[in-house]
Amino acid sequence: MRKILSLLVAAFMIFSIFPIKGFAAVVHDEMRAVWISTIYNLDYPSTKNNVTAQKNEFIEKLDALQQMGLNTVIIQVRPKADALYRSDINPWSEVLTGTQGKDPGYDPLEFMIEETHKRGMAIHAWLNPYRVTTSGVDSSVLSSNHPAKLNPSWTFAYNNALYYNPEVEGVKEHIVDTVTEIAENYDVDGIHFDDYFYPSSYPLPSGEDKDGMVANARREAVNDMIKRVGEAIKKVNNRENKAISFGVSPAGIWKNSASDVLGSATNGNQSYYSVYADTRKWVKEEWIDYIVPQIYWETGHSKADYETLVKWWSDQVKGTNVTLYIGQGVYRDVVATQIDTQLTINQKYSQVKGSFFFSLRDLLNNRMSCKDKITNFYETNGGITVPEQGGSNNGDTNPGENDSTEDNVNSGESGSTGGNTNSGNGVTNHVDPSAIGKKGTVTAATLNIREGARVDRPIITKAKQGDKLTIKDILNGWYKVQLTDGTVGWASAEYIRVDSESDSELDSNGGTSGGSSESMTGGVTNPVDSSAVGKTGVVTAATLNIREGARADRTIVKVVTQGTKLIIKDILNGWYKVQLTDGTAGWASAEYIKIEQSSNLEVVPPTAHTFPRTGTVTASSLNVRSGARTDRPVVAKITSGTKVTVLSVLDGWYKIKLTDGTVGWAISSYIK
Repeated sequence: MRKILSLLVAAFMIFSIFPIKGFAAVVHDEMRAVWISTIYNLDYPSTKNNVTAQKNEFIEKLDALQQMGLNTVIIQVRPKADALYRSDINPWSEVLTGTQGKDPGYDPLEFMIEETHKRGMAIHAWLNPYRVTTSGVDSSVLSSNHPAKLNPSWTFAYNNALYYNPEVEGVKEHIVDTVTEIAENYDVDGIHFDDYFYPSSYPLPSGEDKDGMVANARREAVNDMIKRVGEAIKKVNNRENKAISFGVSPAGIWKNSASDVLGSATNGNQSYYSVYADTRKWVKEEWIDYIVPQIYWETGHSKADYETLVKWWSDQVKGTNVTLYIGQGVYRDVVATQIDTQLTINQKYSQVKGSFFFSLRDLLNNRMSCKDKITNFYETNGGITVPEQGGSNNGDTNPGENDSTEDNVNSGESGSTGGNTNSGNGVTNHVDPSAIGKKGTVTAATLNIREGARVDRPIITKAKQGDKLTIKDILNGWYKVQLTDGTVGWASAEYIRVDSESDSELDSNGGTSGGSSESMTGGVTNPVDSSAVGKTGVVTAATLNIREGARADRTIVKVVTQGTKLIIKDILNGWYKVQLTDGTAGWASAEYIKIEQSSNLEVVPPTAHTFPRTGTVTASSLNVRSGARTDRPVVAKITSGTKVTVLSVLDGWYKIKLTDGTVGWAISSYIK
């Protein structure tokens, strides 16, 4: 007995002196997680250049979450191809100090891991793989050691933002190296990717189909990255005796059943097409350990019912070693109100092993009493339990970045005040489903008007308390509004009081993601014709927006009037891809286009008889490529106001010559 005790003491001393890596992983029976957004300092940190304040803030948030019964935090450590940890690959994030590349004076991730594990909680490092900037395409403003600045051929510009190109081999290796660095150097319990891959609805080259060669190549590039990352994490786990799991939280819909018989009985945005993410394949191939579909809709939703999607995803993980958690959007009033009902639904499906909540600020602010409901639910259902990271589903038995779609309206968007006004006394209002066509009044001290219905969309202007505006559309807690000066954008509905009278001066700028309000000036509505491709259509609305992509938050490239004829080139989610007689190509709501039985419309390219001629760039930044396709190499970048010589036209592209003699192709929509 004495010999056994001596051996045990010796073993304890050895382990105390030489700690074994891998013992830090925290395992729980049920996942009860929350996303903590650092992009724009949305959830954390609310102060910059203050180590003590940042540490205290994180501790306070952890304590509050633990008291609720939550056991895992998903902390965003790579918001914009940068780092909230000490890295030899990526620069320090600007959210820490206000300056990208500036050392904050401590290692935030190391500190957060220590505090989280001290409480018996788990922590996953959340990375956005491809996003470089959220606004602006000038790589010279990036930190001097930023990989995107050192390797400009890795990036492309879209919608006034920079992204890493998923098809570039160097990009794939960079992402794998980034993940490996974290996995080797930090005792995180998981590596987590969100729903951002290609930019949403990134357009295909003219003539390409959504299931065609280019689209499939994009999906394969993302597939390859996901597979490589999973393999890299497994190598680290085996080499260093760790148990780091790898998970992804994609948009809640893979494909609608109308697109694929294997899809869900829904009619919403499909990640397979919109961001080229074949999430179902990742599950079936077991490239990931867990999946968290962002099922941010309510029960009974006409196009994306909550339980319908929970059941569909449960069926997908059956027979695999991929664990299913559900992403739940308590940033939406309707979801926050029924969150206890949704948690009860989850219990009906044994494949569902827990929940991720978004957002942290809505949770801690107790939006629609969601904090109380979640706390009570967990107290009633077993108290605080501690989720299996990467378990199995052997047949026994989910749409940000997880950015809130509620806007910060305080000046500078520090994230410290949630959705409050900068003076803290803005009146909040519930979404009015009958608001379209009515006037609204801003109730916040200041309110951001954005390009799209998300907080990561650029701010185009600010409205102040008392300003009048016209409600054009509603999407996920946001109103599309038009100001008195004609500016159109999206604003948080929470800070707009809807007046009772309707607006009699509506124009054509309204719209929804499904296109049902894309024309606000009347007109006969028409059902989508699945055989329309190749046929001629006639506009039935008084005015109709032609957009860059098949969504109402895409840029308007042209406005056409009733009776205009056009050719249908493609169909996607209630939208037609159309070509006008002047050669302009874009997307328009199918609801306001009547299909004729045959196509005899002649498309005459603009200025077809007057080449060469001078043109002026209208976009803030425009890529000039070696060929008339978006997958051709960029040979030059030009800015708004640049004069070019137009040499010829092909499928919505101009062949142009710059003043320095460079010749290439650019999208004709951005050259006047």
